[in-house]
Amino acid sequence: AHAHHGSHNTPTDLVTLNYAMLRAPEKTTLPNAPTRTLRFNLTGNMNRFVWTIDHKVVSEVDKILIKQGENIRIIMTNNSMMRHPMHLHGHDFRVLNGQGDFAPMKNVIDIMPMETDTIEFHANAEYGDWFFHCHILYHMMSGMGRIFRYENTPPNPQLPHLEKANKVVFADDRKFYPGAEISLESNGSDGEVWAGNTRWLVQADWHVGLTRENGYEIESNIGRYLDNNQFLRAYFGGDLRSRNTKDEEAGERNLFRQTDTHNSRFVGVLGINYILPWFIQTDLRVDHTGNLRLQISRDDIPITTRLRLWGRWNSDYEYSAGARYILTKYWALSSHYDSDMGPGVGVTFVY
Repeated sequence: AHAHHGSHNTPTDLVTLNYAMLRAPEKTTLPNAPTRTLRFNLTGNMNRFVWTIDHKVVSEVDKILIKQGENIRIIMTNNSMMRHPMHLHGHDFRVLNGQGDFAPMKNVIDIMPMETDTIEFHANAEYGDWFFHCHILYHMMSGMGRIFRYENTPPNPQLPHLEKANKVVFADDRKFYPGAEISLESNGSDGEVWAGNTRWLVQADWHVGLTRENGYEIESNIGRYLDNNQFLRAYFGGDLRSRNTKDEEAGERNLFRQTDTHNSRFVGVLGINYILPWFIQTDLRVDHTGNLRLQISRDDIPITTRLRLWGRWNSDYEYSAGARYILTKYWALSSHYDSDMGPGVGVTFVY
């Protein structure tokens, strides 16, 4: 047997390739022309799968007007925790990587998290709108892009109905995407369904017991995210509850010393929801009778690759906690304890 000691790479032999290593075989300097500089921050919310430039999706901003013959320089900073391969249609651009006149020509540049890169191109197209976007397709479809439009040029003959084409582009980041989490357990059913897009979230949840004493509760709301990071959401909705227990007439006092009943209510609500560090959800609402409710919750706490925990408490002194063991993409074994309905075990459907 022969030992091939030279066939194995050691860690010191490994080389990480990067754009600074690239050098064009000939000069790539742009024509002598006026230069305009644009700055883009690549932003987004990984938890909601929303990806933006300067916290705006392509349908929320005007097209960027450029002139034939000028040079456009774009400085991009990736302020997210995902890579973004940015692609410009119809043009090649120089990547300013320290190679001077021999900067390499590309039409995609892959920008790493927390990295800043600079590109430049000569605006030499005859006419039309040109899309600049992340080449990870679901990032593009969520709105991570901009459109460059040449000023004072004839329309693109390949797009005779420009406004109709624009609506097709803008429809992607305006689309609502549905989701659901429905549990069927021995103590009843808990569930939530929702649909959300870049700014809006519509949701409804329910807690249904197996007896009249356990009763049911249904909450629904529609809300809009208000801040750039999409941590803060304001909403309005309603809360319907019915339960048959002995303390109906006496009522109960909540954390804010307000008289409230857990047994019967049908109220309209206004509220705000804010995401704290570690994905802790805080929710403060007021109903039309003036009663306040504070709720704190944490979902999807990973214990192992398949085991997840969750918990919830509110100022009406209601609480619940549970666990799910993931079986498939859509199904999990589940168990939880609820202060109103007691313990239960069953299955959960997730979409």
